[in-house]
Amino acid sequence: MAKPISFDPTPYLRPPKLDVRQAVALSIALLSALPRDATGGMKRTARVVRKATLAMTKAWDQKRRAAGAPKPASKAKADHRVDTAWAALKMRVDACALLPVDAHPRAERAREISGVLFPEGLEFLTLSMDLEWAESSALLGRIAEDDALGKDLVAITGPEFLTEVRAAHEAYGEALGITKAHETPADVAALREPLRELVGAIGDYLLQVVASVDRERPETVQPARAALAPLDRLRQAVARRAAGKSSKGEPAEDDDEALPEIEPDAPVPDVPQ
Repeated sequence: MAKPISFDPTPYLRPPKLDVRQAVALSIALLSALPRDATGGMKRTARVVRKATLAMTKAWDQKRRAAGAPKPASKAKADHRVDTAWAALKMRVDACALLPVDAHPRAERAREISGVLFPEGLEFLTLSMDLEWAESSALLGRIAEDDALGKDLVAITGPEFLTEVRAAHEAYGEALGITKAHETPADVAALREPLRELVGAIGDYLLQVVASVDRERPETVQPARAALAPLDRLRQAVARRAAGKSSKGEPAEDDDEALPEIEPDAPVPDVPQ
């Protein structure tokens, strides 16, 4: 007889506490990870998950439209935009600084500005999101307070670069909820019932996945672990954020350890018959 494979079902017997965005993201990830040879019970409950997900996203979208709330920018996209904007501005200043001073007097001023604004290069762009925003804010504040610095910077780079930095910084603050509070859809009464239904459907599906495991049949364990992996990734990401260990404070879109950011119009995978 084959030696039983270790598999602890305990973490999967009940879904974690989820807000609207997490519940939708988790359900989509679970449906995407549905095994090809899923049992009848897994497929049946997966269909219920899909139906509940569609109802949840519909209610979420209706609530957002009713509130007239704009679609919040992805934190990762806002982070990328502000990184690019500052990098482009610095590249413009550094390019001018490379010119011969005797032929281009502004080259000397460009070197001075680079030293004043970027003494450590662009290291601040690698900080956690909140700290990066704070450093970006401090730099913009310095430029605004020093008229000569601001005017010379625009003269060297052109107005477009500083304009983009300011716009990217503002959007970044809104995406992080620093300069503009986010909607909290999980606390809205209109979303509580569909959220409850979705979390319950996810719980029923998880039980079916766990029930498909026979520890004396190794071929049943790995598919179940793969099907449950999205829940593992979510819990790991939550634990990292709680410990303050994530590099930017939020899951990045290309971070395979976390769930992607989800909007109400995200496609929901079909469940095969």
